[in-house]
Amino acid sequence: MSPPHPTQPKSWSKTITSTTTDTTTSTYTVSTDPSLIPLDSLSAAFNSDFIYWSKPLTHSQLQTLVQNSLCLGLYDEQSSLVGFARLITDHITFAYLTDVYVLPSHQGKGLARFMMACLDEIVSGWDEHLRRLLLFTRDEEAAKLYQHTLGAKDVRETGTGKLICMERVGGGNTFEAPDH
Repeated sequence: MSPPHPTQPKSWSKTITSTTTDTTTSTYTVSTDPSLIPLDSLSAAFNSDFIYWSKPLTHSQLQTLVQNSLCLGLYDEQSSLVGFARLITDHITFAYLTDVYVLPSHQGKGLARFMMACLDEIVSGWDEHLRRLLLFTRDEEAAKLYQHTLGAKDVRETGTGKLICMERVGGGNTFEAPDH
């Protein structure tokens, strides 16, 4: 029998008014309830071109990925999954943020900022014991988002000079190693 999940599911809602051609109001919800995540929708996103860092995963692999992570699903008014973020964590001392996306058709509405603000609320509750939240991004705009919403800093700019970032690249890596 597995231990209970250390955090109870939480949810947040945000109403967004768009005035591009006519005024429309949409309500979006972020939830940490893993049972709400439609694995077929997650699979479709992971298999798409805009999530360039991912390779296709089986239904069973996605189920394991969701069960063993703290996931934030972003849902529209029809309860469709339109965004996602995953925190690999022990819920006390360490967290690694990965697989953050908002579908292109829902971008430009502040939804990534909304999702990261929800994540920050969770992680801020761990501050007494949290040693480090890590993430990697190649996108300067995403880096600004993480800095603003999560207080994340580029390790090259922290001034400590003591953090060494290392990696072991596995077969699931979708990035080409630079030529030296």
